[in-house]
Amino acid sequence: MTFGKQPGSVRRAMVPIAESIRFAVAGERAWFCFTGRAAAERARDFDAAVGCMAREGIREIHLDMGGCPLLDSTFAGTLAGLAEEKGPDGSVVRFILHGARPRIVDGLANLDVLPLLHVVDIGEPCAFTGPMVDLPRGTGSKEDLGRFCLKAHENLGRLSDANRARFEDVCRMLSDRKSTRLNSSHTAISYAVFCLK
Repeated sequence: MTFGKQPGSVRRAMVPIAESIRFAVAGERAWFCFTGRAAAERARDFDAAVGCMAREGIREIHLDMGGCPLLDSTFAGTLAGLAEEKGPDGSVVRFILHGARPRIVDGLANLDVLPLLHVVDIGEPCAFTGPMVDLPRGTGSKEDLGRFCLKAHENLGRLSDANRARFEDVCRMLSDRKSTRLNSSHTAISYAVFCLK
């Protein structure tokens, strides 16, 4: 499922969009700036970075979504999992969205992820203007990507019965090892991430 993009064919939905994620850390706060789509390909990198930050005491993360035209269900499920994860002291990381497009906000609301986040007025840019660095890209396999997509959609399923029903077929397909074998094409995973509504 993709938020912030007009419905279209499978082929159109799979057209790559140049993207980057940059970040900065100051005290107990971190900022991420998204350019291009927030999708499965970078969700693992984001998840790993936030997990590391949380372990180091970061408790507030600002997401500048002004340059993000779409956000898929894998990234939404990743956000849900991170927002619900509790630290050793029982605290959770607070996620604040800046500049998110209305369709992305609506998509997060439809998947019951929005209540886990704080949204600054729609269209309002992030106030952070300091230097940022590129978030490194991971080197996982297609199997790793399949397992991560499954985990993200299971996160969504735990939020509501509607999500569980919506992504039942996705989770079943991703649970099948044949869909994520190293010698398989990327089509099965791309279909699960972008095309089921």
